[in-house]
Amino acid sequence: MKKKQTKEEFYPIGMVARMFHISVATLRMYEDEGLLIPKKSKGRHRLYSDFDIQRIKCIRKMIEEKGLNIAGIRMILSGIPCWELKPCSEEDRAVCDAYHLSDSPCWLVEHKGEACKNENCRECPVYLQAAECSSVKKILNRFWRSDTNV
Repeated sequence: MKKKQTKEEFYPIGMVARMFHISVATLRMYEDEGLLIPKKSKGRHRLYSDFDIQRIKCIRKMIEEKGLNIAGIRMILSGIPCWELKPCSEEDRAVCDAYHLSDSPCWLVEHKGEACKNENCRECPVYLQAAECSSVKKILNRFWRSDTNV
């Protein structure tokens, strides 16, 4: 028996802002700062999926409960070892800013290897796995425990 596929729902920016009791400008700032990549309609309107809602919950939790600012959240996300979650070649790593720089998450870097160069970051497994706070912690713990150079 096949599972019935459900169509993904998207919510407009105003509705999402109301859900979190924040301003539309705050959601736009999260996007500008690289914490969030909303889907854009043909008319360039921002649309948020249930996945995006989870990501915003995580961002809000880091701000409200943990006392982090945007720069702190970006630094945490920049520590995600994208090359481990989406394996790439040594050649890709040699030219990829995500591998060499530590101040931006991989989806924000300008110079990427061939494996990621033409990919839609919103659909990338690295970006998707970093949606929930618990996932970020698990990813970072797994990497730092297995890295003997740290």
